[in-house]
Amino acid sequence: MRWLLRILGLVLFLYLTGLVAIVLMQRKFMYFPPSGHQGLESTSLISMNAVEIDTSHGDTIAAWWHPPEATETVVIFFHGNGSSVFDGQYIYAHLIEQGFGVLGAEYPGYPDASGSPSQTSIISAAQAQFDFIVDQGISAESIHVYGTSLGAAVATHLASSRPIGKLVLEAPFNSMVDMVKMRMPIFGFKTLVKDKWESGQHLKNVDAPMLWLHGTNDRVIPHSQGQKLYDSYAGEKSEYTIIGGTHVDLWISGGRERITEFLKDSSRVQ
Repeated sequence: MRWLLRILGLVLFLYLTGLVAIVLMQRKFMYFPPSGHQGLESTSLISMNAVEIDTSHGDTIAAWWHPPEATETVVIFFHGNGSSVFDGQYIYAHLIEQGFGVLGAEYPGYPDASGSPSQTSIISAAQAQFDFIVDQGISAESIHVYGTSLGAAVATHLASSRPIGKLVLEAPFNSMVDMVKMRMPIFGFKTLVKDKWESGQHLKNVDAPMLWLHGTNDRVIPHSQGQKLYDSYAGEKSEYTIIGGTHVDLWISGGRERITEFLKDSSRVQ
């Protein structure tokens, strides 16, 4: 009997230790700013400029900006948790070629940005970068918002607080609580998750045409998470499932063409 109590005590100790680690270190597990710095000068995007934008949270963000030329339409792109503004360079190049203005958004604590990443600081940065575009004379309804992975959550939250044109969600999750329960079910208590990123809830406050893209072989964010989010949206929407698509290849596996078609379809503009 004594050995059984010792085993149970050890199991309880390990569980509580893991729980404390999850509570204290969860943002380290959630956000992965790249350690190496790669600036705009490392790309061929000669028409883009790095602009510093101050946020209401007290951070300064270096976004990449290409003002619109042929049209008044701008696409703002939000990257994933392990990327940076640099990683969207091929997306920016294509969108610029298609005639869009582009803003490559960045997050606090990431390259060329002060502060540290959290849901509060990232949303503040997203709103500040959106407002920067409006300050350039672009109407809010002419700004399309495109996010991938964590960036899809950022895009959704932004769209719930600003009157955007269109919303593109690539490999999104319904909420961070859902993801924690999926990956670490024994630690998946909603009250312990600091940055809940409840996209499903925020979609209720969005009024814009939405495109959802997801791969069936996504091992990071399962297709079922995107489906749950998509099903919860009551507004105008369309989906594009890429058979065999993973978490990182949707743009080059048909996503580029589908996103371009969606963004350029004037019949979808409200």
